[in-house]
Amino acid sequence: MEKLPKSPILEFNQTQVDLVRKTFNYNDIKKLHQDLDNLEDWIRKQNHFEVKEFDRDYLERFLIASKGSVEIAKKRFDKLCTLRTLMPEFLRNFDVNDEFSRVVNWNYYGVLPKPTNDNYRVLASTAHNPDAPDIDMLELYRFVISLMEYLFKYDYNAGFEVIFDTRMYTFGVVSKFNPIVLKKCATVFLEALGFRLKRLHLMSGSKVLDIVLSIFKSVLTEKLVKRIIVHDSLESLQNYISKDILPVDFGGTEKSMKEICEATLKEMRKEEHVARLKFLETAGTDESKRLNQTFNEEYLGMPGSFKSLCVD
Repeated sequence: MEKLPKSPILEFNQTQVDLVRKTFNYNDIKKLHQDLDNLEDWIRKQNHFEVKEFDRDYLERFLIASKGSVEIAKKRFDKLCTLRTLMPEFLRNFDVNDEFSRVVNWNYYGVLPKPTNDNYRVLASTAHNPDAPDIDMLELYRFVISLMEYLFKYDYNAGFEVIFDTRMYTFGVVSKFNPIVLKKCATVFLEALGFRLKRLHLMSGSKVLDIVLSIFKSVLTEKLVKRIIVHDSLESLQNYISKDILPVDFGGTEKSMKEICEATLKEMRKEEHVARLKFLETAGTDESKRLNQTFNEEYLGMPGSFKSLCVD
């Protein structure tokens, strides 16, 4: 990958690609190319993969998300392809028009244009219409999964900081959380997509904050729970993320969350991204062709049996 494809919603630090590569011990580009060769060769040899050829730049980002470990990348890639087959409600049949419009109707979610000084990307979520009649958390999770696939194409980051604004959350919104579904979502993000979370910033100000916090703690590992930071003021958040990165909604100088969300959605509705999603949806598995017996150990221990994967 000589240079990043242009995206109207993303800005980059100077020499960001080189700096991120060095973060994961790819000072020598030859080592990166060798690792990509090994990953590509392994993918082609997996009998149960229904797609065996992937864009090399996509695989490079997947390797970076796996901290430069080919073995971690193999395990996560296998899990991602497997979950497309076993949990299609998360990873297939995306409707970027109607489905995502319903998400934006009650919640603004987007990627902030500027990266942090250490090359992390910031994602932000804020509810603006908590009384909307059609709130569906699974649709929100799918919106973010689609965004992650977009970033695998256009971004090159060391990981993510996430701002989760609960200030307008109500008991009605919280009631839409299904802990089992959220746990499955966490599995998709952390174990399959390789979502590297530096910090999760929770904006307080709602009576239901403690409930939201307990829900997150129930699905995250102890290591990630320690990365949750609760902010009772915008100034507290600004101690971690600078004003020039933050949208005006959080006391920053960047565009509003509404504008950022609309720009993000516009990108995800472009024909190129929709076609990319449809291609990736085909990258599932045929379990009858899996050569080893690790399937039961790896997947049947997940929350809820795969005999009843439909969302309640």
